[in-house]
Amino acid sequence: MLHFNRAYFELQAFWVERVVELGQVDRLTAWHDWTSMSALVNSDGWQAIDGAVQHGDAAEVAHRSWLALRASLGPPQHGCFWYEVEDEGRQVRLHFANREGPGALGSRRRAVRRAELASALADACKAAPHAGRLRGGSWLYHLPGYRALFPPTFLAGAVEADSRREVGQLALWGQFVRGDGGLYQPRTDRFVQACEQARQVDDLIAAFPLKKLDVVGSLDEVAAWVNQS
Repeated sequence: MLHFNRAYFELQAFWVERVVELGQVDRLTAWHDWTSMSALVNSDGWQAIDGAVQHGDAAEVAHRSWLALRASLGPPQHGCFWYEVEDEGRQVRLHFANREGPGALGSRRRAVRRAELASALADACKAAPHAGRLRGGSWLYHLPGYRALFPPTFLAGAVEADSRREVGQLALWGQFVRGDGGLYQPRTDRFVQACEQARQVDDLIAAFPLKKLDVVGSLDEVAAWVNQS
C-alpha cells in the first residue's frame, strides 16, 4: 500500500503557512490549491480538513483522512503502475506510486517493475486500441532507477513543467517521500531552508529541488521496448 507518514502532512502545513504569509491567500485556499491533498483525500477528508483549518490541527486531520482513504482502496492491478485514458481514447496517461516500500526502484527490483509496466501498457492498449500516445509527468523522471524502465527515445522528449502549476499535484510533492512513508531528509531539509529564506511567492516555487518532467511519446514504442528489455 502507499505510505505517507504524518511528517509529510506536517511538511504541507509548514508550506501552507509560508504561502499564506507571502502569497496573500487565505489558509483554506492554500490547503486546497497549493498542497497535494487533492490526490490523498476524498470529499469527506476535505470536509474534515476545512474544519481543522479553522479549529484544529489540519496536518493531523489530513493524515487521518488519508489513512481512511487508503483503507478503502482496492488492490492494485499492475503493481506500482496504473493508467488513465485521455483525449477521447487517443492518449494514455501513466502513473506510478511506490506500493512496495524501500528499494522499489533499485536494480534488484527492476525486472519486477518492468513486468508491471508491461502489464499496465498491455491493458491500456486493450482499453484504448486507438491510443497512439503515452504521457507521463513526474519528478521521478530525474531518477536513474525510474528512467531505466523507459526507452531513451521516450525520455528524450522530457520537458520541465512550471512548478507553479504543479504545487497542487503529487507528481511534484512525491519527491519528499521515502519508500517507507517517511521524509527523504536531504531533499526536505533543502526545501524547508529555501522556504524559510523566501521573500516572495516565486522564491517558494523555486524551493522545490526537483521539477516535474512532462514527457509524451509513442505508446507502441514504449510497450515494445519494455517487452524486449
